Amino acid sequence: MKLDPAKMAWIIGQKRKGARNSVIATAMKVSERRVQELWREHRLSGKVPELRRPGRKEAATSAEERGFIARAYEEQRASACLLERSIHAKYGVRISHNRIHRVLKEMGVALSEPRKQKRRKWVRYEREFSNSMWHGDWTLLEGKGWLVAYIDDASRFVVGYGLFPEATSAHSVEVLERAISKHGRPASILTDRGIQFYAVEADDRLRGLTVFERYLIEHDIRHILSRVNHPQTNGKVERFFGTVKAKMKWFDSVDELVAWYNTVRLHMSLNMEAAETPYQAFLRKMPADGRARDEGTREVQKAEG
Repeated sequence: MKLDPAKMAWIIGQKRKGARNSVIATAMKVSERRVQELWREHRLSGKVPELRRPGRKEAATSAEERGFIARAYEEQRASACLLERSIHAKYGVRISHNRIHRVLKEMGVALSEPRKQKRRKWVRYEREFSNSMWHGDWTLLEGKGWLVAYIDDASRFVVGYGLFPEATSAHSVEVLERAISKHGRPASILTDRGIQFYAVEADDRLRGLTVFERYLIEHDIRHILSRVNHPQTNGKVERFFGTVKAKMKWFDSVDELVAWYNTVRLHMSLNMEAAETPYQAFLRKMPADGRARDEGTREVQKAEG
């Protein structure tokens, strides 16, 4: 039973009358030590003790720490959790994400989150080597057009992207060809079953494969299809699209945003201690012989329980 001002006053009154600590503690359902603490405070101050917020007192954030937070946010445009690791990696300073979040709220760039989204029970999968598998997908950017992107699974590096008035299989191949010419050929590509990648209907498949499917066959690239109605399978590129839509207001163009994403923004799935960017991870995880390695098909599965 939690104490309130009236109960604390009653405890002090009983102590003045000479009641035993054990009797008072039993009546109020608190420990004898708590009764002793209240009585000691009363004897020192002459007043009924006031209720205090439990736990440690929140540490004040210094001007220097606020400067670190502001610089990290200006560079990363990220949440408090990522900024916590970024500040430690770059400046060697430990600031808790809760304190960072409070400062971000004061800056007007973060909101209170009374109900955090419950973590989904999915198993995260990741290829060991760069160019083992790329993720590909399309999304509509309001006022700009259709964006197609290919992301390396092992490093989160955006190997290729493009903006077009319409989303077509031919444009999927156009961007893929540019990406391969710059970064090498992937062993496999994971996409959804959209018409830009896959002849969905049975009649379409009888008429022939898409331009994209034929290109993969001709270049010996394995095509992995995500499960139907299961966007989590292609979640890495979906997460990139979410970042694009959330951060686009800070950049003058998609080109500028992608360059920031690849070479400046830190990623929590990479080596945060070394402040590693996706581009650095892409180079680090490239096989020594430079050849793409097919590590097999591993789809996202529900965790047991």
